[in-house]
Amino acid sequence: EGTPHERIQDAIDRLKALVGVIPGLRSLEAGIDIGTGNFDFGLIAELDDRAALDAFSTDPRHLDIAMDILTFREPKDIAILDFEH
Repeated sequence: EGTPHERIQDAIDRLKALVGVIPGLRSLEAGIDIGTGNFDFGLIAELDDRAALDAFSTDPRHLDIAMDILTFREPKDIAILDFEH
């Protein structure tokens, strides 16, 4: 609440721009919640394997965006789910 949608959209755009930059990151879809959900936005990242997940999770470019998101969201307000299919 109180975070301009433009700021959230900027974070989403920056995350999407990581595809093709971070090895193993195949795709990344993200968007602002259009309903009355519990979160402002969500993303789904498809990675090659667990090693790519580890690389993505610790990549400075990803962490820079994550740290920016933490300036307008508390860690308790973020849900992360990693799964294989």
